[in-house]
Amino acid sequence: MSEVESTGKRERPARRAFTRDQVVDTALAILDEGGGDALSIRSVAGRLGVNPNAVYTYVASRADLEREVAERVLGQADASLLAGPTADWRDRIVDFATALRLRLLEHPAVARLLMTAPMNGPAALEVGERLLEALADGGLDPDAAARITYLVIVHVVGSVALEVAETDGRPPLAAEADRVAQRRSGFDAVDALRWPRTAAAAGVMADWISAEQFEWGLRRLLG
Repeated sequence: MSEVESTGKRERPARRAFTRDQVVDTALAILDEGGGDALSIRSVAGRLGVNPNAVYTYVASRADLEREVAERVLGQADASLLAGPTADWRDRIVDFATALRLRLLEHPAVARLLMTAPMNGPAALEVGERLLEALADGGLDPDAAARITYLVIVHVVGSVALEVAETDGRPPLAAEADRVAQRRSGFDAVDALRWPRTAAAAGVMADWISAEQFEWGLRRLLG
């Protein structure tokens, strides 16, 4: 019976089989294509060709679905970078944070999602644990390590969210150089008499969304 299942009294369509991974992959594809507003249990079900109730087999709610997607992308960043092979603990954190930034920029809607989705799944906890270890290697006490872990997460998520906010939110984003150039042209319209310091700093401010600025800020944070 490839098309139908017999009940003995009548025949009904066979249930379409799918997995949790397919649910999360589908949700991520919908986010990439349509942004956060496009994601729902119903949209995932429609893409999979199943009843929405079937999706609830794997996720309890849209919030749960968003958390699963955030987990998927966080898990794609290699947390082992925090353990080496680079000896310097600061370099290890920069390497990991840079890799995570690039991963989030590949999925701009997820960058925004991280501002609201709870980061408490296994992948998020793994990232936190490895950050704490790297900071401990730097000689920080547990309290300070915990506080700086939070600051690193804020730096990554906040930087990417602000960067994505200046785009249409759909991958692939324009090349960094093109986006910096667009920002620079926007600063050309700044009234230098009214906002002289802004006009003078326009070149640096245009570069705020760059990888160079991201690393600069992170290294200042780490001391």
